[in-house]
Amino acid sequence: MLIVPWMLHAQEAPQTISLQQAVEFAIKHNKELQASQMNIELYRQKVRESVSQGLPQINGTMTYTTNFGYKMDFGGQTIKMKDQSNLGVSLQQLLFSGEWILGMQTSKIAVRMTEQEVESSELDIVENIYNSYYTVLVTERMLEILRQNLENMNEIYKHTENMYNAGTVEITDVDQIRINVGQLKNSMLSMERTVAVNYNLLRLQLGLEAGAPVKLSDGLEVFLDNDKSSRLYLEKFDINNNVSYQLINTQTELNKKLLGIEKWSYAPTIAGSYNFNYKILKPALDMSPKHTAGLTMNIPIFSGMQRDSKVKQAKITLEQTYLQKSLLEDQLNVQDEQLKFNLKNAMENYSLQKENIDVATRVLQNYQRKYELGAVSSLDLTQANNNYLQAETNYTEAVLTLLQAQVSLEKLYNQLPR
Repeated sequence: MLIVPWMLHAQEAPQTISLQQAVEFAIKHNKELQASQMNIELYRQKVRESVSQGLPQINGTMTYTTNFGYKMDFGGQTIKMKDQSNLGVSLQQLLFSGEWILGMQTSKIAVRMTEQEVESSELDIVENIYNSYYTVLVTERMLEILRQNLENMNEIYKHTENMYNAGTVEITDVDQIRINVGQLKNSMLSMERTVAVNYNLLRLQLGLEAGAPVKLSDGLEVFLDNDKSSRLYLEKFDINNNVSYQLINTQTELNKKLLGIEKWSYAPTIAGSYNFNYKILKPALDMSPKHTAGLTMNIPIFSGMQRDSKVKQAKITLEQTYLQKSLLEDQLNVQDEQLKFNLKNAMENYSLQKENIDVATRVLQNYQRKYELGAVSSLDLTQANNNYLQAETNYTEAVLTLLQAQVSLEKLYNQLPR
């Protein structure tokens, strides 16, 4: 009973996952993002705390006092002091406070700012998942190319050995092909390790255990959409959709409120109170009323320049935020131009490398036929094969560069699907 579940787990089939499923899984299980999302509820509770300060505050008290039978002496007459017991209820209500009003508004802005910070973190996670998914796909493609090429060269190597045994080629031709086969084996082993490393990175970002079986269901060709690249290149950048710009706008709004709070510290605050006192045990002569009410106005007069200093600090902080916002606008506009420049270069290079693949494939096939007929040497065939592999490598790098350029621009435009 204990061994069977373990055996079933060991034989578990790889988890097939699409790019969209990977994104959803990472957002749901990423621990850093979960901690950030908890901040939203934390600040919502702080808003409730701010609101509650302006709501009625009701407290109840119950007291009991004994004088241990003490007798007061009034010139030969004595009065025994009775024990006393009171039951009281007090009500305090803040009637006016500018600091409280702005403080409540500030807390709500802080909640919105926290939500935007979570969105920014989420966007970073999505970008990482996209890039890791693409990297795994292109390295798997290159591994398959190397595997097929190795099989092909092994066939050529066997054919060359047969030709050598028949006396039609020299031993150097056999050695040349054999060396090329050995290099291909080393390249394939290195690429297998690269694929394994990329899968481990993807597992880490998904929150899976090391070695957990994962298989990607989306093929690389699904994402090679020239129309998408062209649309992104021609799209006009709306800075208001950018998460970082939204965040700095909220920060500016927050600092304005904080400045207002410091200014309102000069204003008076008004509070009302009501007290009810019911005496369970009372003295013979009781002159205190059951009901009392009052108003209190707290007027700030002089705080040793403390309030003035806080106002000036808040002003400086606000001015800094304005400068940071202006700087961010410039940076984002420059980034838009740079990313579009990168995307344009990536599109052109992708088209060029795609053509080179076709040419290199035809050249290699032509040289293989000529080699079998003895029209070219093994060195010529090896060089053609190396050119073909280099063309495949360049194409693979161009594909990854194009996809990453799309992701960077989509992140800037806040268009990454999540």
